[in-house]
Amino acid sequence: MGYRSDVAIAFVFSKKEQIDEVLAIYQMRPFVSEHNLVEQWTVRDWNGVWGLTFSSLGSKWYDSYEDVQGLEDMANVVKTFADERGDAFPYAHCKLRVGEDDDDTERVYEHDDAGLDLIDELYDRMDIRRELQLEF
Repeated sequence: MGYRSDVAIAFVFSKKEQIDEVLAIYQMRPFVSEHNLVEQWTVRDWNGVWGLTFSSLGSKWYDSYEDVQGLEDMANVVKTFADERGDAFPYAHCKLRVGEDDDDTERVYEHDDAGLDLIDELYDRMDIRRELQLEF
């Protein structure tokens, strides 16, 4: 069966055109077309800001898997745009992963200087919570 994780990755941008550009380049990356990864991302309109999200429950999330490498590569594509365009390409990024073990969690929140205001969108929408589920 293997070890499983729940994973959510999100990016937030100030304009829909940023997502269009990112997806156009992303779909040309290694492993992306081979594993049909573009279709696993969802574009979201969050009242004035734009989100690009991925989530999966019970996944075998190993760094050696090509599909995982392809999904994680979205961050590299976005960072490249931000590095090349500076303040003209604000973004924020969050990755959350929860493994089967109680102490196996990963939280990554990042943004460029221009995306400082955008990170709050992700703080408000994403977090890890463990809770009891009782049926007695």
